[in-house]
Amino acid sequence: KCMMHTSGQTYKELAIPYFRETFDIIDEVMQAAGIPYYLIGANAFALELLKTGIKPGRGTKDIDFAVMIAGRREYDHITSA
Repeated sequence: KCMMHTSGQTYKELAIPYFRETFDIIDEVMQAAGIPYYLIGANAFALELLKTGIKPGRGTKDIDFAVMIAGRREYDHITSA
């Protein structure tokens, strides 16, 4: 199950235009495979700030995710998607 809900967030406010596309692709692949994942790092914190109405300062341009996979089969599935 998806552990991240970003539909109400304003990606433009994070000044990283490819966020929505990146999140949508990762969500689609992980949902289809039934693999849990989590947004972590500075951008997870920035999204939480946006939820409370606080515009975050300039952050990193990378997106960090934690993914829990059971084995090589799941790894191969998500890396080939």
